[in-house]
Formats: sequence, structure tokens, C-alpha cells
Amino acid sequence: MRLQILTSALALTGSATAFSDSWPLVMFSTSEFPDAPSSNQVQTRSQAIEQVNDILSTCPTDNYLLVIHKDVNAADLRRPQTMPYLHLEMEGKDIHGKFIVPEVVGESINKKDVEDYVSTACSQQGKDAVFETVELKSLDNDPERRDNVDLWQQAKSLIEKGSYTVLFVGTPRPSKKSASSAEKTIYESEFVEPVRMDVKRDVTDGFQRRADNETEWDNRPLFQKYQFFTPGIFMALVTAVVLFSILGVGLRALASLEVSYGAFDKDMGPAAQKKQQ
Repeated sequence: MRLQILTSALALTGSATAFSDSWPLVMFSTSEFPDAPSSNQVQTRSQAIEQVNDILSTCPTDNYLLVIHKDVNAADLRRPQTMPYLHLEMEGKDIHGKFIVPEVVGESINKKDVEDYVSTACSQQGKDAVFETVELKSLDNDPERRDNVDLWQQAKSLIEKGSYTVLFVGTPRPSKKSASSAEKTIYESEFVEPVRMDVKRDVTDGFQRRADNETEWDNRPLFQKYQFFTPGIFMALVTAVVLFSILGVGLRALASLEVSYGAFDKDMGPAAQKKQQ
């Protein structure tokens, strides 16, 4: 689980392409760190330095090691085989405080500024801090990582006697494209002289009859030219008249019926039937 501490923190930016001028910042210590005010995975140089200063302001340990690794970005830290010495140190049982910013945009940290700040903060706390600095080679110049491992062990041996804090920072990778190749070719447009044409407006009627058109036009009136009452419509009208006539007769027959109210009060029980017999 501890092997995944650093890689899980950096995995949040794994799918995104690292900034060309960004560098990682990893700080771990045998002392516990207060909660960082910001947990953003991408921060500016001023934001990252401000949080580092807040942690170091209390002078948490007696020894400090600043590790500057050239040409390193967040993608390199996500691979444990690239820098095994850093991942092994992060696995240590004595490590209780960790602060990681995968991508810091801007120039790298100035080691002189960090040393002066640590000395001032520890002197205010009445402590004599030991500050060491080591610069690791670029991964391109040390493909087998042997030189960097030796440098790391030498620097680590100077601060292992007591409590310690390690501040690991990288430096932005140099741009592969030179300024001359990045310049864009200026495009000079070449246009042929436009052809001028006199355009006349067409004022003639859009619908013209040809003089030689021999079509015979039917000039009869509308009701003579078209048949509106077809036999089907005529038969439907006659049928409707007959049906409405039958309906009217039936309604009049029902309306002419006269029934007295006494007919509804007539006793039709068994006693009344015997009297009728």
C-alpha cells in the first residue's frame, strides 16, 4: 500500500499531458505536516512555495535535504522504476508527513532561498538546523540510475542521525524546438487582377409568352369548365334528406304521445289483479 502513496497522488494527472514548463514537488518528513491549504494537483510557483514555507515555518525537524533533479516531470515520478530511490524513501516506516504537488508551473525553486528560509525559521524556534543540497543528473545522462543512486545515498547519510525533512524538486525540461524552427513562415498572398464585367439588370417580365405558342386556351366560365356536383355527391345529399325526414317523423310521433299521471299510480299488485278477474 505504501508503494502506491506517490503514484496514487500523481495518477490524478496521469491522463493529461504535462505542462512543458512544469516540475514536480515532493516533500516528506519524519514529522507530521499540518493540512495543506490547497490540494490542487497543478499549482503556480508562488502557490507551491507559499505552502512549503508554511510547513517549514515551524522547523519540524533537525535536518533538511534539498534534492534538485534536472529534467524531471510528473510523468517520470509516476513510474517507480524511473526513480526507485525516491519511492523507497517514501515507503519508510519513519515517514509521517507528506506533501506532493505533481505539477508546479514556472521556474524551479532557488536552493539559496530555501536554505535561508529554513535557517531563519529554525533560529526563531531556537534550533540549529542542518541543511544539505544534492543535485541529481538528468535521466537522459544517467540511463541506468547508478550515479543518482550514489549521490542520493551520500546525501541521505548526512541527515540520517536525527529527524529529517526531504524536499524533492525537479526542473522544467528544455524545449526541443528551437526558436528559429518555431518561427512561422510569413504568407504572402498573390492575387490575379480581377476581371471586370458589366452586369446589366434584367427588367423584363419574368413570365413571357412565346409568339409562336399555338396552345388553345379554354375561356369558358368556371361552373361550365368544372363539374362540382358529381353523381356521388348528389346521391349522398338525397339520402341525407330522406334519413332526416324519417328522423323528424319519429320525433314528432314521440312528442304526440299523451300519458296521464294517474297511469303511473295504478296499483298492479296481486290484490288488484284478483279484482279485475
